[in-house]
Amino acid sequence: MCAEQSEHFSDRINVFTMCRIMTHVDKVLGLGYAPALIGVAMATATAPVVNSRSQAKFLFFVVFFALTVFSIYDKDARVFDSTSPIAQHFAPAKWYVLVHGFFAAIAMAVAAFQFSNRLRARYLPIHRVLGYVYVISVLAATPLAVAVAMKLSTSPSRFVANCVNSSGWLVTTLIALYCVRTGNIAQHRRWMIRSYPWAMTFTFNRFLNVLLPNTQVGHPGFEAKLWLSAVLAAFLPNIFLEWSTIFPRTKLRLSSSGQ
Repeated sequence: MCAEQSEHFSDRINVFTMCRIMTHVDKVLGLGYAPALIGVAMATATAPVVNSRSQAKFLFFVVFFALTVFSIYDKDARVFDSTSPIAQHFAPAKWYVLVHGFFAAIAMAVAAFQFSNRLRARYLPIHRVLGYVYVISVLAATPLAVAVAMKLSTSPSRFVANCVNSSGWLVTTLIALYCVRTGNIAQHRRWMIRSYPWAMTFTFNRFLNVLLPNTQVGHPGFEAKLWLSAVLAAFLPNIFLEWSTIFPRTKLRLSSSGQ
């Protein structure tokens, strides 16, 4: 049972205990208010809680997918026009790119729902199905990304950078799958958080291309952007996961208030 579910479960136990106390007090005093008070308490216990963290996650994914659409339009708007430079660039690996993009898009979209605590708590079977859809999509997208890199890479550095991104996405996803299959839910969630940033490198690279077009930075600059996205995908999730351990503000506040 995850931390959010445990907290919600303990809250319900506390409410049930309060209901019993209120019933006993009401019976002793003969007030007759217990049914109404219990109804309010139960409604409070079962009402969905929308906290600031859920709102922040929702806002994050809205902004992220808006940037994804904008970045794709900026670079790939004419990808189906055979006379356009972008279509000619992808021509040697056209079908690999299409299939890779299809599965990668499914993985990116599905994973956003996997970070919803409400969906996981209320509709666990749907969460599991979407999880396997994500894994299958990653298993299909990553080897195709390597095939595309083999056909389109103009230098060994560019090819290796693409392989690192694909391998990072595949390995973290397989570890997350192994953890959930062995019942290690806590580590499963942590490795899913490590997995998704590798998918986000797609948007990050294209958004960097908007800020720093390849016409300005050339091939060395493009390769540098690929390596930068790989480094960020590898390190930032670990900093995020260990943030409360690195900066234990809550514990410091509690200890200072106790003194």
